[in-house]
Amino acid sequence: MTLDSTKAAVNELLLEKYEPILVIKLRRVPPMEELHAFANKIQEDFKYQTLVLPGELETTVDIVSVCKSKIVEIEDLKKEIFKSLSKLDDEVSEIDNSKTLKKAKDILNGKKN
Repeated sequence: MTLDSTKAAVNELLLEKYEPILVIKLRRVPPMEELHAFANKIQEDFKYQTLVLPGELETTVDIVSVCKSKIVEIEDLKKEIFKSLSKLDDEVSEIDNSKTLKKAKDILNGKKN
């Protein structure tokens, strides 16, 4: 076996064992529907499994190789992430609503901030 044929065999094994995933980290936290649509559009356009992580310190784009030693459906993982983000959106909305309600009550009671 030559060095070239060995390299070719190794590359074939790596392609079978590893899967590239496009990881996009976003500084902003978009609404759930917008995030889901963005992830799906990127995946369709570039043909990579795509994972979008909002709320990061900076926006980055990387391709990582994931070993298929543990089988986890990427769609199930995405659903869990989107479910968590939806809960976060709800919590933020509740906080915003309670602050808005408090401000409205303060205004009605003649208090100023």
